[in-house]
Amino acid sequence: MRFRISKPPAIAFIQFIGTSIFGDTQFGVRFFSPLFAAITSLLLLRFLAREIGARLSFWLLLIATATPLLGIGTILMTIDPPLVLCWTWAMVAGWRAAQPDGKTRDWLIVGLAMGLGFLCKYTAALQIVCWAVFFALLPAARSHLRKCGPWLALLVFAICTLPVVIWNAQHGWITVHHVAGDAGLHGQWTPHNILRYVPDFLVAQTALLNPLFFVGAIWAMIGFWKFPRHKMSGLWLYFFCMGAPVFLGHLLYSFHSRILPNWIAVSVLPMFCLMVVYWNVRFRSGWRWVKPVFVAGVAFGIFAVILMYQSNLIGRLAGATLPGEKDPLRRVRGWKAEASIVEDAREKLAAEGKPAFIIASHYGITGEYSFYIPKARAALKSQPLVYSEDFDKPENQFYFWPEYNYLGRREGQNAIYVSEADLYKLDSDWVWKWLAHQPLNRTAPEPAALPPRIAQEFESVTDLGEQDVKIGDRVFHRVHLWACYNLK
Repeated sequence: MRFRISKPPAIAFIQFIGTSIFGDTQFGVRFFSPLFAAITSLLLLRFLAREIGARLSFWLLLIATATPLLGIGTILMTIDPPLVLCWTWAMVAGWRAAQPDGKTRDWLIVGLAMGLGFLCKYTAALQIVCWAVFFALLPAARSHLRKCGPWLALLVFAICTLPVVIWNAQHGWITVHHVAGDAGLHGQWTPHNILRYVPDFLVAQTALLNPLFFVGAIWAMIGFWKFPRHKMSGLWLYFFCMGAPVFLGHLLYSFHSRILPNWIAVSVLPMFCLMVVYWNVRFRSGWRWVKPVFVAGVAFGIFAVILMYQSNLIGRLAGATLPGEKDPLRRVRGWKAEASIVEDAREKLAAEGKPAFIIASHYGITGEYSFYIPKARAALKSQPLVYSEDFDKPENQFYFWPEYNYLGRREGQNAIYVSEADLYKLDSDWVWKWLAHQPLNRTAPEPAALPPRIAQEFESVTDLGEQDVKIGDRVFHRVHLWACYNLK
């Protein structure tokens, strides 16, 4: 339910299809996420069974199942599941196309898969870089550059980008500015960035890719170069080229800016493919400790994924309730309860006599409230009940939708302005106190401030204070509410 002008349109169409079939429900929104994961698994299973054997392909699926980052993609409908599917599809078709007898139709499939991936997330364009690295490292493959196949693939990819290019040309290339901002290109580099962002990147990837598998994948990406070229399959190099440039590129960029953990999602499966074939050879050459490490990695990973799917188990296993602030699913839990708090405040304000609506400080919570407040969901067919805060310049997609401009549409009405407030901060030793069942020390954050623009848009504003959003007795979110009277 969260759309941004920095994202291509495919995710909106995917969720439109899901909700059209199954209704405006969580199942309708998330339906395609496990479906995409299943299709991706089937693609890899058949491809690897044909190229390296059914046993190794089954191992890879076990590894993918025991990887938290990939597990998240099977339950949350974000832009990453369809992107990973398209990247994998292009990788599978690309290996067929890169063979000496590769056909033009295979290259066309590569271009289509990459193009559809681009419509899901702009990261798909990095696969062009991966192909460039592959052609540079494997001279035998360069013969295809003298044929029409790769260039037709590039043409198909370019055609798929036209909807994004045309829309941006009509709207001042706003997506370029937003993507540059997300990537930190507008920020100034300092040496401190290295000490701050690089460790964050490595720690996050170690945790989300499963520590044993992360180390195994990095080891394989380095170790396979020691194999004599006549003993190394070209498929190894292909896997390296389809994943390593993305991962290493983001690692290098973390010297400059913060990298979100999911940005390298497309590189994970190719890296794991290389890891499986590399360690299989090592195991057969006498490295017997590979098997117990693999079993330990799968067991640990599946246990971690189960805890991610049902984070309440963490508290039960520890014998103490996990603080809501530290729940690994905090960002995706509690939205229904939060929307209920905001709607109750709106109804109380509306009971004073004038129609009341909701203004959210962030585009994301605008989408959440529109989904979880029944009256807001029903109102989408006529006039929105929940709006994103108004700005003079494009900050999100709502800027381009005239019906979401409450100015000029709700004059004289009242509103609830809501901003997410910071949670209480726990001391650095909270883990030990939590495990020892001792009281946790919390430091109150600074209260959220009302934007001056909101105060100017209404005749008067009353601070309603902050409220905790709880699941049981645990606080997952906090919101600050203001009652705004008489929109000018």
